[in-house]
Amino acid sequence: MSAAAANGTTVAAFPAARKGTYTFLKDARGTAHVYLMTDVDATRIKQARKDAGSKISFVSYVVKAAAQVIASSPEARAVLRPGLRLKVATVGDVHAKVLFDKRTADGQRCVVSGTVFRAEQAEVEEIQQIIDTYKNADLEDPSGPWAQLAKVQRLPLPVARLAYRAVTRKPERRTALQGVFSVTSVGQEPVRAIFPMINGALGFGVGRIVDSPVVRGGEIAIAPLFTLSLAFDHRLLDGAQAAELLAATKNVLENWGSE
Repeated sequence: MSAAAANGTTVAAFPAARKGTYTFLKDARGTAHVYLMTDVDATRIKQARKDAGSKISFVSYVVKAAAQVIASSPEARAVLRPGLRLKVATVGDVHAKVLFDKRTADGQRCVVSGTVFRAEQAEVEEIQQIIDTYKNADLEDPSGPWAQLAKVQRLPLPVARLAYRAVTRKPERRTALQGVFSVTSVGQEPVRAIFPMINGALGFGVGRIVDSPVVRGGEIAIAPLFTLSLAFDHRLLDGAQAAELLAATKNVLENWGSE
């Protein structure tokens, strides 16, 4: 129920659909975000999509490329273990968290996440199948992939926060829920870049692909470029390490299928 003030302002309960985001951001505020960005030439990715019948999203390629790079870097698979004696755990499997823009049955818009488990071992077609499962699922389906989220949305905010902290206390359970890294995209809108909030070591942001001028062999050409951003937790990684990870991911994407 909402209450209307004399000046027309309305006051309502915090939307249940946004409880998950609120709880995540309370945790993310404790990290030390630093951002990097680069432009990626998507020529080879576009060709790969064409060869596959355009059934694979650009996000799936980014998930696969990033997972492949992160799998070879123990520092990128680090998770802080809070306590009186701060420790760092290094996980083995590279789970990816992918963000989705969804609507509840009553039309409330919210951002929810799904996990691609062991993304470094999956083919890009398998990653797309998992992403499609999340994308096409009904938020209200009690047997669907969002069933646990629906339970959280019914909890009071303080209880939801306590439940989140309990679930994410162990590194293995934390990365199963939040991923070793995350990928969020705004490519469906005319927006060139997004700089995501993270509560892990790494988070990638994917912008819209735009035909842009590039220099090749000393001559100007037009190529499909998109901005790939990287948020990293400075408590776990330094700028040079993060830059290497971003550059390596860019290299995989720009040379897709050449190996």
